[in-house]
Amino acid sequence: MNRSFKIFRSSYFLIFLIFITSALSQNKYHSYDEMTKAIERTVSSQKDIAKVESIGQTIEKRDIWVVTVGGKDADNRHAVLIVGGAEADRLIGSELTLRFIEFLTAGYGKVDSITQLVNTTTFYIIPRVSPDASETFFRKPLYARTANTRPTDDDKDTSIDEDGFEDLNGDGLITMIRVKDNRGEWIPHPEDARIMKKAETSKGEQGIYKLFTEGIDNDKDEQWNEDVAGGVDFNRNFPHNYQFFSRGAGQHQISEPETKAVADFCFSHTNIAVVFTYSSNDNLMNPWKKEPRQGTPQEEQLSPRRRMFDDEEFAPRLITSVMDRDEEYTSYVSGKYQEITKLKGAPQSTKGEGAFSEWAYYHFGRWSFTANPWWIPEIEQKKDTVVSDSTKMKKPDDKKGPGSDGKLDVKKGKGPEEKPDEYADQLKTLKWIDSNKMDEAFIRWTKISDKDFPDKEVEVGGFKPYVTTNPPADSIEVIVSKQNSFLAWLGTKLPKIEIRNVKVELIGGKVFRLTTDIANTGYLPTNSAIGDKARWSRNVKVTLKLSKHQSLGSGKTNIILEPIKGNGGRQEIVWLIVSSPEESVTITAESPVAGSATQTVTLK
Repeated sequence: MNRSFKIFRSSYFLIFLIFITSALSQNKYHSYDEMTKAIERTVSSQKDIAKVESIGQTIEKRDIWVVTVGGKDADNRHAVLIVGGAEADRLIGSELTLRFIEFLTAGYGKVDSITQLVNTTTFYIIPRVSPDASETFFRKPLYARTANTRPTDDDKDTSIDEDGFEDLNGDGLITMIRVKDNRGEWIPHPEDARIMKKAETSKGEQGIYKLFTEGIDNDKDEQWNEDVAGGVDFNRNFPHNYQFFSRGAGQHQISEPETKAVADFCFSHTNIAVVFTYSSNDNLMNPWKKEPRQGTPQEEQLSPRRRMFDDEEFAPRLITSVMDRDEEYTSYVSGKYQEITKLKGAPQSTKGEGAFSEWAYYHFGRWSFTANPWWIPEIEQKKDTVVSDSTKMKKPDDKKGPGSDGKLDVKKGKGPEEKPDEYADQLKTLKWIDSNKMDEAFIRWTKISDKDFPDKEVEVGGFKPYVTTNPPADSIEVIVSKQNSFLAWLGTKLPKIEIRNVKVELIGGKVFRLTTDIANTGYLPTNSAIGDKARWSRNVKVTLKLSKHQSLGSGKTNIILEPIKGNGGRQEIVWLIVSSPEESVTITAESPVAGSATQTVTLK
């Protein structure tokens, strides 16, 4: 097991004892005002190492806070950017970032490993990047929202926000309504009638319900809630794989104050080496894999200009796959995340469309890791009391043809393929709800009167908003301990450059050969392969400072190195210097993401 992780694990119990006495240890989700007060209290307790500032304001004039933990020279050290609330309906990410701030400030000066971490690595933490959207969690009626409050014509009818939700049964929640109608496409699921599924006519099923989100048809276009209030989704508004004209994407990339504030912050802080995001675009439980290029060999031989103006077949392809050199590192970090958190059974992750975490890698050029910290857990099935004897041979059923029992047909070499149940997640959620006796998490179908359907049987019901995306508040602290341990470990893996193996040789007369290694003693390379390609992340720059009496016979005074691998990776540099004996030169190696090192060398 990695030594640094052992240190953090052994010290975590002390941190936990400190943490449970703090204000943030309450088992609750924080509104924007509560979050702001909690940040101010935490930062004020450690002013020497922490500060809070606003990097922008939302449409509703809420500040987007960033907390810097790292001391006075924080911006001059390599850093990790941690972002919570990228998906506004997943408030668990915001809560985890809040508690990580507390973890660092509470442990500083009390636990050696945390003190050393904060003294060497800067953490920029943005707890809630889309506070206007997240604030819906604390309002009535309650409904899940991911978009900000930008007025938007979602249904393209020239009217804005004209058909939103209504709480028809007065329970303070927006769920679903089902209308009994033989023209409907929906039926109760055969495994659990609380769930509605689309009828499959190919299987002889016939729909008996129409299904809508809870509300009325305000604009009388026979569509329900198709143009609710707002807006633009933070996690769909970034340039990478941006989907023009799609719902929630905005008028153009980086169109919103939230996305612009975060992008500007990233570009103005060149010392950010790693970006960590809480989001369902998970690449830690579902690590990115290198995919085959979509281009053809003929396309590769064409110049970029030729491809740009040639047929669409030869147009430049969007890079959507992790680079070869980066995959081994992202896979390793993914493995450590799973080892440290001990999480299993994560849902499959899909590629984002304008997602922040993917922009951070493909465009901003930084190592980007994303965690989905919670999902509906599997419920262990009780074992049957009657156990069959599998050693006994079963008598063949003559009425069934080969393979008709659903088992492998040896002659054919394969069994019948079944399409996965697209409602499996809903069934799993209901089992979890029932197992934990969370009766309020699913609203039982209840008859109501609805003026849109005066002669029909109408019922309201469905999952309570946010129940599938956020754990119960009393589970937060269990999740916190796992995530904090990983983030502390990740902070120790950033690149770090050193000047090593300096050697001076007198060639003859006043000519000296100066040789040195620029080494990376951190784990991650000094630049990712995608960062080197995107050129937003600077490579290591080496400077040789000479006096006015000295000159170079070979080499350059300023050299930009290729990315240096971690764990002792190095690049050798050789200069020939014309100088009087006993004079000195100064070697400086520096990179915003890997730090700096300086050494003065006497020529003799």
